[in-house]
Parts: sequence; structure tokens; C-alpha cells
Amino acid sequence: MLKKEDPGYKRFRCVTPSWDNSPRRKKNAVIFIDSAPELYERWLTEVIKKSLGNPPGERVVFINAWNEWGEGNHLEPDLRFGRGYLEATRRALEAHDHVTEKEKSQ
Repeated sequence: MLKKEDPGYKRFRCVTPSWDNSPRRKKNAVIFIDSAPELYERWLTEVIKKSLGNPPGERVVFINAWNEWGEGNHLEPDLRFGRGYLEATRRALEAHDHVTEKEKSQ
């Protein structure tokens, strides 16, 4: 996803910890393989970094989803990764805290 070219129009990016809609779609399902908190963190960090090029009111990043178990994309703790995706989200956000704090002081 990080290698995709920008579309040339305003876009609010979205990341997801994982994706597997095969339980709901028996044909033409989409499955992200080898998902892991570390890869998600890298993706989220880069998307946040890209969003910083937008005007302050348009620095939006969507995360899909907190607990969408049907598609296998959830930040909620689980048996496999524990709080891994939540911690990855925290680290990605904290890596850019200095930018928003700097803007608040201006």
C-alpha cells in the first residue's frame, strides 16, 4: 500500500491491522497475509508522515477497525498478538507528537 502512487486528488488515507473477508465472501475474498503489529506500525507511521503534508484541519488518518472480527481486522487485544496492535498504534502516534505540540504552541 505504501508503494501505491498518490491519486492526484485529496485523499484521506486508511490503514488496517489485518484483513480477511473470506468468512463473508466465499468468492473473490481479499486476504492480507503475514500481518503483524510491526508491519502495521510501519504502515501507520508512514501514512501519518504523509498526512502531515496536508493543511492542519485535514491531517486525518482512518484506522479500520477497533473490533471488526468478521474481517479479521481489529486493534482490540487478542490471543495471538495481545496488545501488539494497540501498542504499535501508540508508538506510531507518539513518533509524531512533537509536530502537533509544535503547532499548538504557534
